[in-house]
Amino acid sequence: MSSATESAGARPGLSGAYRGYVLGVLTLVFTLNYLDRGLIVLLLQPIKEDLHLSDTQLGLLTGIAFGLFYATLGVPIARWADRGNRVVITSISIGLWGATVMVSMFVTNFAQLLFARVCAAVGESGCIPPTYSLVGDYFPGAGERTRSMAIYWLASPLAALISFVVGGQLNELLGWRMTFFVMGIPALIMCVIVKLTVIEPRSLIDGSLAAPILPPLPSMAIVLRTLWQQRASRNLTIAIVLLSTMSLGLAPWYAAFMMRSHGMTTAEVGTWLGLILGGSGAAGVLVGGYVGGRWFADNYRSQMRLSAVLVGSLVPFYILFLLLPGKHAALCSLIPLMMAFCFFVGPAYALLQRLVKDDMRATSMAVVMLLSNLIGMGVGPQVVGILSDLWHPTLGNDSLRYAMLCMSFVAIWSAGHFWRVGHTVDEDLAVSDVDR
Repeated sequence: MSSATESAGARPGLSGAYRGYVLGVLTLVFTLNYLDRGLIVLLLQPIKEDLHLSDTQLGLLTGIAFGLFYATLGVPIARWADRGNRVVITSISIGLWGATVMVSMFVTNFAQLLFARVCAAVGESGCIPPTYSLVGDYFPGAGERTRSMAIYWLASPLAALISFVVGGQLNELLGWRMTFFVMGIPALIMCVIVKLTVIEPRSLIDGSLAAPILPPLPSMAIVLRTLWQQRASRNLTIAIVLLSTMSLGLAPWYAAFMMRSHGMTTAEVGTWLGLILGGSGAAGVLVGGYVGGRWFADNYRSQMRLSAVLVGSLVPFYILFLLLPGKHAALCSLIPLMMAFCFFVGPAYALLQRLVKDDMRATSMAVVMLLSNLIGMGVGPQVVGILSDLWHPTLGNDSLRYAMLCMSFVAIWSAGHFWRVGHTVDEDLAVSDVDR
């Protein structure tokens, strides 16, 4: 699809420069939204030592305690976003998230830290559905939506880069409590910027601001039936949920693994992981967006098949990372791993938007996030933590290594469902486009 054709589908009154600015703002909001996930991953070991916690408790902090509230609250907020003012929702959510993360500096025991994580989840749950939906409205063309979605999802590697590198240095200077406080301040600034500078596209009629007139919102039953009965969206959802389970199950333990098995300090591991996860993750996202948006702009079958191959390749990369004896060799193996892992992001989430109607876009994303976080956050970190504790009497510090290795094999299961998406995606998109 040409640039001229794509631009023709954009909302009236929104210039290309302004749309680029909004994409940058939404990406920054998403980045800040992900910061505390990287921080909690990096600071697990000092938190464990300071508060005298077990790996099972750490798994609870990074898993179900956060994921349950984050996922369940995301659905009603997404329903609001599919009909309400997404700019207001985003502004409130990012401000609430920043304030609650800052409160983490006052915790002194497990119960208080658990409560702080729950509060952070409440604020964070309102950021992704409205911003994800806004990107789709600002960039409606097939090719430009894939590329813009890739830029939007740069938030994940950028958050890793900032939280690991900056967070590691702040922890060395100020301690882990003050680190959380400082990292929450930018969110309060973004709260104001979003509210004052981002326009809700639904309010634009013929280039001017006006009250939107919208049809009735599809029921949750219709949204769930659409995601399940449509074969491509069903397999895509399962693939994302499984990959999230593996990713969220392993991510909280990277820093702890490098500290325990390779003797790295917080600042050292923060710098290395931040640069590697952030840099190679961003490269993977951008390559996926470029390939999907340029080479295979209208060929979703090829996008999903290539994603399946790269997701399957994660297992041998994890084997290298977890079993190589030297710390530098282990860290270097993360570079191709993160590039392969992040490739699917732009094509997959752009396709998810294409498969559903515009008025159920935020809700469908929230449903996928609900499943990903309830299962991924609820099961993944907890399983790794429990296995590590169970195997510790016989394996010592290596127990975490083998617990993580077991979790990595979920990637093969996920790859199978990405491959199945390619079987029916063209047929399902044809039906979906007729129904719009």
